[in-house]
Amino acid sequence: MKYIKLILILLFLSSCSTNKSVVGLYGECEKSYFACTQIELKSDNTFEYFIFYDVGGVNILKGNWKKISNDSISLNTFEQPTNPKTSYTGIENGSSVKKVKISDKYGPIILASVSINDDNKWKETDINGFVEFNESEINTISVISLGVKEKILVENKNLDEIHIIVKDPQTGVIPEYLVDYKLKIRKNKIYITDKHRLKKTIITNKQW
Repeated sequence: MKYIKLILILLFLSSCSTNKSVVGLYGECEKSYFACTQIELKSDNTFEYFIFYDVGGVNILKGNWKKISNDSISLNTFEQPTNPKTSYTGIENGSSVKKVKISDKYGPIILASVSINDDNKWKETDINGFVEFNESEINTISVISLGVKEKILVENKNLDEIHIIVKDPQTGVIPEYLVDYKLKIRKNKIYITDKHRLKKTIITNKQW
């Protein structure tokens, strides 16, 4: 029992030490910048993500971060979307006409472009979010609307009426929220992409 407690204590201390090594501010901004990105990882496992674009404005995302591997972290903002993923429900009613309804968190989406079965023949939803197809079955549904571009695989081929609720769109240049947003950390650098990386810097370089 003593050995088990010792191992647990060592694992806890190791985890704290590993987290402490990545805590700090990442990213430096030039004096007269037109774009700037900085991330501050705090010791209490919260973060602040500063994003500025001259044409897109500024946003400071806040949330929790956690280490998911030796060189990776995951960010989740405090503010989360109502519908983080696109989902659908359906019914079988024996109709020869297939109906598809497109909605978001606010209700039916009007004039959304919809096609089925990888066909390039697009139709637009009506005032109630519905569109109809004269097909024997629906295998896939593609949807394009403002901030939305989705392709849904329909598992039950017998569905005659399908209601799709699309995930909350992020329509701006700057994201409004982060859901399990994964980043690599190597040699005191956070990799936003392979080419865009933020180097660890002193806290006095913080821009907000």
